[in-house]
Amino acid sequence: MSVKRYVFAAFAVMASLLLMLAAGCGGNESVEGGQQEPKLSGILNLSGSTTVLPIAQEAAEMFMDENPGVTVNVQGGGSSVGISNVAEGVVDIGDSSRELKDEEKGLGLVDNKIALDVIVVIAHKDVPVDNLTAAQVKDIFTGKITNWKEVGGPDQPIKVVIRDEASGTREMFDEKALKKEKPVAGAIECNSNGIVRQTVSSTPFSIGYISLGYLDNSVKALKYDGVAANKENAVNNTYPLSRYLHMFTKGEATGLAKAFIDFVLSDRFQNEVVAREYIPMTQI
Repeated sequence: MSVKRYVFAAFAVMASLLLMLAAGCGGNESVEGGQQEPKLSGILNLSGSTTVLPIAQEAAEMFMDENPGVTVNVQGGGSSVGISNVAEGVVDIGDSSRELKDEEKGLGLVDNKIALDVIVVIAHKDVPVDNLTAAQVKDIFTGKITNWKEVGGPDQPIKVVIRDEASGTREMFDEKALKKEKPVAGAIECNSNGIVRQTVSSTPFSIGYISLGYLDNSVKALKYDGVAANKENAVNNTYPLSRYLHMFTKGEATGLAKAFIDFVLSDRFQNEVVAREYIPMTQI
């Protein structure tokens, strides 16, 4: 073999090896950018609404499964707690089941709506009342109506169960159903939807309200002005006791917070998880 042919052959072999190495190195790169896809890592903290809590917890578990380097801590405490925590930098995301109050609008918080929720007026299963007018609901929860016989039920005193003052569910109910009047003195206060449901289910002749996501057959759902509390009636605006669920961030979401919120708003999570109990944003 001539020297020229030997050199050319050696060069060809080396070039082939370099191409193979380059191809091998490119196996971990994204096709679009030619750069290795960065892996998420770090700690993300959320707190706030007990209504949002089940969604946030399920999203956290799924998100951590997909991103082993990430830890997501989720706590409740109520909407007001979540909003104040994220405003003060205690958490990365503040969960809320209410809009911002006027005094909270200047805190630099950015709203990320994640679902539409429906509040259901519930009663003990043995109460033989299926429907209440808006006026009757208001009068019961403000103490003007105190006996079930006044609304077509038995001659029994009404036991009123409400949420605590930090609750976004109560904020919304007091505004839309009670027209900002104060609830009746002596009402039983509970700090979560689950406890309201448990209290009403175990307390004869009681009445309360919970998020649609917590409704089960342990209590009776009452119609409101003749309209059933369900997803269809909330979307078509015939049922008035509905509200958005939110994840607030301090400024526009970035890093892990953005990745997590994007995951919550993804078609997969909205249609497979959120749609089980709420109205997903993909349907609005």
